[in-house]
Amino acid sequence: MRLYPAIGLEVHVELKTRTKMFCSCPVGEWEEANVAVCPVCMGHPGVLPVPNRRAVVFAVALGLALKGKISRVSHFYRKNYFYPDLPKGYQITQYSVPIVEGAELLGVGINRINLEEETAKSLHLADGSVLLDFNRAGIPLLEIVSEPDIRSPEEAKRYLVALQSVVRFLGISEAHMEKGQMRVDVNVSVSPNPGELGTKVEIKNLNSFKAVADAIRYEVERQGEVLRSGGEVAHETRMWNGKRTEPMRTKETESDYRYFPEPDIPPLLVDEGVLNEAEGMLVEMPWEKEERYIGAGVPRHLAGVIAYDRDLAEVYEGIWDIDPKLTANLLLNVIVGRLNRAKRSLRDYDWEGFKRFVAAFKEGAFSKDYLKEAVARHVGGESFEDLLKSAPRVERVDIRPLVEEIVKRSPKEVEKYKKGQKGVVGFFVGQVMRRYRGKVDPREVKRVVEEVLEGLLD
Repeated sequence: MRLYPAIGLEVHVELKTRTKMFCSCPVGEWEEANVAVCPVCMGHPGVLPVPNRRAVVFAVALGLALKGKISRVSHFYRKNYFYPDLPKGYQITQYSVPIVEGAELLGVGINRINLEEETAKSLHLADGSVLLDFNRAGIPLLEIVSEPDIRSPEEAKRYLVALQSVVRFLGISEAHMEKGQMRVDVNVSVSPNPGELGTKVEIKNLNSFKAVADAIRYEVERQGEVLRSGGEVAHETRMWNGKRTEPMRTKETESDYRYFPEPDIPPLLVDEGVLNEAEGMLVEMPWEKEERYIGAGVPRHLAGVIAYDRDLAEVYEGIWDIDPKLTANLLLNVIVGRLNRAKRSLRDYDWEGFKRFVAAFKEGAFSKDYLKEAVARHVGGESFEDLLKSAPRVERVDIRPLVEEIVKRSPKEVEKYKKGQKGVVGFFVGQVMRRYRGKVDPREVKRVVEEVLEGLLD
């Protein structure tokens, strides 16, 4: 029996505002528990929540970036459930009309983007007791709910990487999953009919891309085994323990949450001021950067890695002008790994010196092999000035006789060139560079090879 998975993702992203969603308590990382609290975020009776305008602007900016429909009038609701980390006994969220509808990311439809508030943080002690830290309660959240358009763990990971990149480029969240600033609930169903959805199972609170992919992979297989054995998949909520999903509870329905309009907050209006401010936050999106890099000659597998990482892209655009492809290669294959192993940041590096070194290589001062070696040694602490002084000089030799000899011995490649396959120039350049062990200027080799080959066309 062939089975077809359908996967939807509910992503919660903490917004990087100065204050909480419905009160003036500051947002931050606190060493001491329960210091950034007030009667509003503690859920005291009689308090009045006031929506955070900056959070509204952030939500609209994300909606615009993802080509969604902005609701000029939306509404807050009370979503009722009783957990210890929910001080009011309900969460203020959106329901009938969210602030954004009908967005899209990498071909995955986004049903809705809701503005809501974060819960408190539960601290589970070894003796089984639970302590609550309300510093987090009330931090603005975006709930981003995709359509069940995803078909594989790999596609889910690509979507999440892209979403994390977008919110970081917009500056609305740091979205560190290890800090809980971006959390994922996964909905998985499996069906023998590609046009129908199976029974949905939700997997709660996944906090890494790997956990999301592994949980989806396991759950698809688990549901498949149930269906193949003639059983029925239960509509339930499960948790991921690192190796498998385990039942938590029967899945709640909308009626269980007893949604009703928040009586203390009037309809949320997105006026021209909010729209203009949100539009002013829009920047070049990562997929747009990727295509720009590819257009400059960077291979797609390198362009994608750089474009979707805010810090890498920022560094790269300051150094790429001399040679985009070479710079991307050195950045990802030489520099980043060594900086990570040395526990140093991208900013802890002499990028101006790096540019001077690449420029010297392009001028023919030394070979490409030494360029990679020198960049690696610089990460280790050697100065570019010393590395330039000790660079082995490129030999100045008459390479034409060797080029003519290699061309004469390679009739098949010559015939390809005559048919317009210009890429074979690289074959001849490689032959010459190997003969001289990389100690000649590859640009000069390429120029001579092209001259000799073009002479055969006359």
